[in-house]
Amino acid sequence: MARRRHEHAGEASSERWLVTYADLITLLLVFFVVMYSISKADSAKFQRFSTSVQQAFRVDVMEPGQPLGPALAEQDFRFMSFLAIRAQIASLVQRYDLGLDAADVELTQEGIVIHLAESVLFPPGEVQLRPEAHRVLADIAAIIGPMPFPVRVEGHTDNVPPANPNYPDNWALSTMRAVSTVRFLSDVQGVPAERLVAVGYAEHRPRADNRTLEGRRKNRRVDLVIVQPGSNE
Repeated sequence: MARRRHEHAGEASSERWLVTYADLITLLLVFFVVMYSISKADSAKFQRFSTSVQQAFRVDVMEPGQPLGPALAEQDFRFMSFLAIRAQIASLVQRYDLGLDAADVELTQEGIVIHLAESVLFPPGEVQLRPEAHRVLADIAAIIGPMPFPVRVEGHTDNVPPANPNYPDNWALSTMRAVSTVRFLSDVQGVPAERLVAVGYAEHRPRADNRTLEGRRKNRRVDLVIVQPGSNE
């Protein structure tokens, strides 16, 4: 009887490795199931992010593992530049307490557009910069100055004719505002003149509906278009 009990104990001891092996297999199975679930979730999240970015900014987002070709590298550079400039303009707005609608940044097919409201730069109906506008444009010159790209400075108005008799129409008003901005950036802040161009569009490129007071306020602006590689310019 004692020998049989010893034999049974020996058999049980020799089979204990099966328990450990079974536990290891179970853990591996759980690990691979978790990893598979995570990879599927990440893929879905990436697809949603990619779609959102493409719709919002009209740029392509690289798929995981996709090589960085010249076109994608260029688009990635434009998008990262846009994010950096947008953050700097947001900081500028907060620092000078300009208001939410005073300045914003947009990424277009041409490049990066900095929108500056009339209230930031000019008195109503005038083309001479406000004294407070100097510090704003000085900070913007520090942003665009080191960049090698051309900058088109655009004057825009609403559809109301100017009250100032010195400017017979909105073409003259918008053009002179663009010229005043260019002169300050070049003559005072040292942005190379060959990189700058002044254009007046009057009321013909509105951002909002001119039938509302808020829309007209939004349309009275100066845009700085940083024309980047890959644009139509």
